[in-house]
Amino acid sequence: MIGFSAPVLTPSTLSGKTLILRLNNGPSQTVTFDGVMTPYAKINATLQGGHAYLSVEDPNYFLVRSDVRSAPGNISILGGTSLTDLGLTTRAIYETSEDALIAQVPALSDPDAQLEYQDEDGVCQDWYAISTVSGLGEESLETPYRQPMTYTGELCVIEGIVTTLQGVRVPDAEVIATIIKFPKEVGKAPQITREPIKTLTGSDGRFSIPLLQGTLVQFEIPAVEFIRNITVPAKPCEFLTDLQVDLDYRYPLETNI
Repeated sequence: MIGFSAPVLTPSTLSGKTLILRLNNGPSQTVTFDGVMTPYAKINATLQGGHAYLSVEDPNYFLVRSDVRSAPGNISILGGTSLTDLGLTTRAIYETSEDALIAQVPALSDPDAQLEYQDEDGVCQDWYAISTVSGLGEESLETPYRQPMTYTGELCVIEGIVTTLQGVRVPDAEVIATIIKFPKEVGKAPQITREPIKTLTGSDGRFSIPLLQGTLVQFEIPAVEFIRNITVPAKPCEFLTDLQVDLDYRYPLETNI
């Protein structure tokens, strides 16, 4: 995470005091606490390029984070009259330069089962290091930093229009994409959920769905009995009908005849 934690204090404790921050190499921003709003609510009402939220692990603390989840995202604590109250010091915080406990997950009864965990603030681009704790409270070494199991690279938005054989556009048709094969990148270990990604067509039959570039995906539109395997291209967007598809589902792809 790129950010810092601070204790939750009563609004009156910080009334009239300030906190000066710089986010993502932008201009300095001054938060002036008003004695009415909670500290994290006041920060959210003021800050551009970041946000604050109550810690899930310890509600006595709140977290302030950059909205840029990887380099060059950063937060600099520049000063202010609230630093002592909040237990902060002037410093710069970059990707993985400081650790904060996001959450603890209980052990599974089946040691062979896979666990998918939620990103606590709902943003998939954060990086996590994971360790295990034994029944005696002994903690293992932390893993290398990795992203949660929903995102690990560049996305391509696949677009299309669903119609019947008569050319009538189909609204509210479910579009389903299921990962068959992960992309392979040297030095990277993909952490991707196998849960299908779904969306619905709009009133004009159009849809768009973001998918991880380089993945082999089974694409389904049950309303029109469409099912194809596609490889998501390495580009920001592509129209579904422009993608090369092999009717026998063989890969590498061969030209359709």
